[in-house]
Amino acid sequence: MGDGTASVRRRHHPPVLEALLFDVNGTLTDTSALGGVWGRPDLGDRILQQAVSTAIVETLLDRPTRAFGDHLQAALEVVVADAKLDEGLIERAGAVATALPARPGARQALGILRDAGLRLAALTNSGAEAGRRTLEACGLAPTLDLVLGVDAVGCFKPHPDVYAYAVSKLRRDRSEVALVATHPWDLAGAARCGLQTAWVKHDARAWPAVFPPPDVEAITLEDLATELVALAA
Repeated sequence: MGDGTASVRRRHHPPVLEALLFDVNGTLTDTSALGGVWGRPDLGDRILQQAVSTAIVETLLDRPTRAFGDHLQAALEVVVADAKLDEGLIERAGAVATALPARPGARQALGILRDAGLRLAALTNSGAEAGRRTLEACGLAPTLDLVLGVDAVGCFKPHPDVYAYAVSKLRRDRSEVALVATHPWDLAGAARCGLQTAWVKHDARAWPAVFPPPDVEAITLEDLATELVALAA
């Protein structure tokens, strides 16, 4: 993808694919709406990554006692203060976070994969109920077989227990399941647990050289779906 013209790359030929896990925040949904409250859509990813970073630290230190929504609230406060924005809009941004819009092509991509006979599930750090509300709000919930949350495990991704739990709910072998995500750290966690990995870039981002490369990558969800169907054949 060095010149930005190719949209899909398959790294190698992994086992036949039977089921897919989808990250929600930033992968199926568009986080730019978070920063859009201040007219700064570019801050959406920064807010999410700040929330993820504190959630991961809490997981490393001990079993988390806070929901991801608490980490998101703290992230909003930190990013807004750093950017010297109106703190009075944080509450509105928190409400936006519960109903983020779907990424362009997300519904079509899920439809392609569902028509191919793949089992589809969401796996979110937000928790099952919060994730379900988000997916219902953006219209993607009906295309998914399951909505799974880290609250069932008591730790955040990329802890191995989260992926193991999700695979157990899908009733498939780990090698037959792929995680679809836009976050390299999430895919690295899935790969460590023996899952296949599919990276949707959304933007022209570089892959961290310290992580194992994804099995499949594409710029858009629809392009990625087409490639994943080929792996399921």
